[in-house]
Amino acid sequence: MKHLILFTGLYNLLFNLQVVLAISPDMEIPSYNHTYLDITTEATPDPWITYYNNKFYLTFTANDRIPMWETSSLSNFNDPKTFQRWPVWHAPESGPQSERLWAPELHALRGRWYIYFAAADKTQGNRSHRMYVLGGPPSTQDPHQGDWELLGPIARMDQRQWAIDGTVFELHETLYFVYSGWPRKRADENGWEDRHEGVQQLFIIRLSDPTTADSPATMISHPSETWERLGGAHGAAINEGPQWLVSPAGHWRGLVYSCSGSWTKEYRMATLQLLGNGDPLDPAHWLKSRRPLLQNRADGRGPYGPGHASFLQTTGVDGETVAVFHATDSDTDGSSGRKARMQRVIWGKEGPDMGGEVGVRVGGVEEFLAGGRPAGEMEGVGMQVPVGGREGGRGLRSLVEALGDGEGGKGHGELR
Repeated sequence: MKHLILFTGLYNLLFNLQVVLAISPDMEIPSYNHTYLDITTEATPDPWITYYNNKFYLTFTANDRIPMWETSSLSNFNDPKTFQRWPVWHAPESGPQSERLWAPELHALRGRWYIYFAAADKTQGNRSHRMYVLGGPPSTQDPHQGDWELLGPIARMDQRQWAIDGTVFELHETLYFVYSGWPRKRADENGWEDRHEGVQQLFIIRLSDPTTADSPATMISHPSETWERLGGAHGAAINEGPQWLVSPAGHWRGLVYSCSGSWTKEYRMATLQLLGNGDPLDPAHWLKSRRPLLQNRADGRGPYGPGHASFLQTTGVDGETVAVFHATDSDTDGSSGRKARMQRVIWGKEGPDMGGEVGVRVGGVEEFLAGGRPAGEMEGVGMQVPVGGREGGRGLRSLVEALGDGEGGKGHGELR
């Protein structure tokens, strides 16, 4: 589940390249460099990347532990010899958190590091999944250098409901927690589905602090679109992996989420916009996108099943945005081999755009900067955009050069 991190000096840190072109809502739609880069060579499903004190920290689903990888350059995650790795927590032999530790997210909130994750009891399996929280060192310290402790489930959150993929965002100095959960039982408005796995919805609760709920759960998204369902209208209907995202210019804010089956090539991403100054707890203030933000390529080439992204941004109204998502090399890999990939996000009046489908793979920085596809190939897929950056590709490189002598990020940024 995956987030928004704001920092400066991206050129020095993000393997010495500037990776995204963003615009304010009143500007002309920019060119889109429709390429992607592999971030990891190993399976790293549900990738979540946090930046702090000139280092990147990667967490992901590892089932029996909460891993944390650390490096000063994002490209180092491609080579196990160039980054440090060790888990911050292991699943116990028995109990509610004894297996299936899914989608951990590292957050700095109210002066402390926290990790939110889903876990299950090995004696009960998937139906016992609930959300839990680890507490770490003060957020002024390296999250790898302090002790971590299990704080338990989020206090006052209804523990009768199946829940995974929780994320936190802050709006107007108030914390909110969004997650994927099984629906309420139709015959009992106070009860929750506890057996049938066919439907997952998105829910939101308000938090009084990072570990305490301050409102009941409100459903804000039901998988009603055909492309949110696996195998059409009667297949598994899934919304999961929500991530808060705000445009650099501030004109769009909302959630990017994943839908359909994560174990299939049909996995994809879409958006929920929070309208105006609407109350996040009011479902009427959320607007679902009319089509996916990112999905498989129309020509059948991989990677496949792009989803469960986190996001990195630079600061400023012209800041840059990049999505880090997982996808498989083969269309038959299922849940295996979901590796982290990176692709640009651009911003138009209607919000984020990634060309509608996974881009063309490139093998290095220079190819990534120069890559793309002719505008004619992009018709009908998101926005129609020509190859290259502004002014025939010079815009991206100019931004890279401008950031090349930056000092790097100062601290872990802020959540908006």
